[in-house]
Amino acid sequence: MTDYAAQEKTRPKNVVHLNSYFSHMSYYTCLSRSASAAGTIIVQGFEPSVITRGCYGHLGHECREHEILDDITRLRYEGLLP
Repeated sequence: MTDYAAQEKTRPKNVVHLNSYFSHMSYYTCLSRSASAAGTIIVQGFEPSVITRGCYGHLGHECREHEILDDITRLRYEGLLP
């Protein structure tokens, strides 16, 4: 199943072939369709650097903004911000 075809589908058994994808977003789309980790089968391995090399450019900036917002939310919840 392609990453495009996998959109909006949850599968109890999800067989994925990640070698044909080159972005972490495609990996996410394919892997997030799994109902559980136990039901996920990765065929023929994958390139770890696609998901371990970090976020760059606009995506990296967005990730940092989310971390800041998470910190603000946590501090407000804990009553440490006015």
